[in-house]
Amino acid sequence: MKKAAIALVVMLALGTAACSKGAAKGSNASVTTPSSAPAGATSPTSATADTGPVTDTDVAQVDQLLHRLDTELDRLDSDMSQGEGDVQ
Repeated sequence: MKKAAIALVVMLALGTAACSKGAAKGSNASVTTPSSAPAGATSPTSATADTGPVTDTDVAQVDQLLHRLDTELDRLDSDMSQGEGDVQ
């Protein structure tokens, strides 16, 4: 689990570094509004993306999200093994 979190953080850092190279040229991006999310989901904390180095807080947030996703997948696997839920 920690390896996956570290890999995700490294990929985010590389993506941020690649995007910041063209920052002087300006951005064509537009602000989007969040779609309606299912119950229990969180909304983004800001409309603009923060740039800069990855902080311990960023790592903790990614770790928390991965933990919630892992827990949800475990629950779904359990439900499916018991014959509950829809199988597509």
